[in-house]
Amino acid sequence: GLGVALFLLNAAVHYLLIALGASQEAERRALEFEIASREAELRALRAQIHPHFLFNSLNSINALIASQPEEARRLCVRMADFLRRSLTVGSRETIPLAEELDLAEQLLSIERVRFGERLSHTVVADEAARACAVPPLLLQPLVENAVTHGIAQTIEGGEVRIEAERRGPELRITIENPRDADAPGRKGAGIGLQNVKRRLLALHGDAADLRVLPGDSSFRVELRLPARLH
Repeated sequence: GLGVALFLLNAAVHYLLIALGASQEAERRALEFEIASREAELRALRAQIHPHFLFNSLNSINALIASQPEEARRLCVRMADFLRRSLTVGSRETIPLAEELDLAEQLLSIERVRFGERLSHTVVADEAARACAVPPLLLQPLVENAVTHGIAQTIEGGEVRIEAERRGPELRITIENPRDADAPGRKGAGIGLQNVKRRLLALHGDAADLRVLPGDSSFRVELRLPARLH
């Protein structure tokens, strides 16, 4: 009887170990699938950035060719340089915020060819914030939105203001631009915001978020993400 009991106990332990191993393998495969799905989503979100920029830039060049051919040529040169830089950083997982801010300013300088004195910008960021790691091209859709749905919709134009600071374990970034609350909505509004929000969610989960604060005369976007050194 004791031998039978020991045999049954050994068999139970053996099958328990098999079941545990199968469960761990299933969990491993589920985790690998989740990671692969997240990476695929991030690649898809990144792929949306450049076509959107090219569409806007080519429209700007087309508008300048007849009336200001020299300005159109300058814009082509600036756009080529920006694309070269953005494609380089786009292949990296993270870049310093300082580099991301530099790209945002380069994008605004391209847009200034089209808008002239109607567009100005200011960037304010402390050194602690500039050293933090961010996903590449995180700000590009937000800056494009600020110009396309803000500056372009107001007669007098205005300033795109970017601020960044590190608050303890968090990096806070804000982008603010003037807006005409009575202007009709334009096709594509909100796509860039959703793109950025989904990227933050895929990378950081609940540790990051994006808030939109529309006012009567201004539009403000606030980003919050973990402050990690690059």
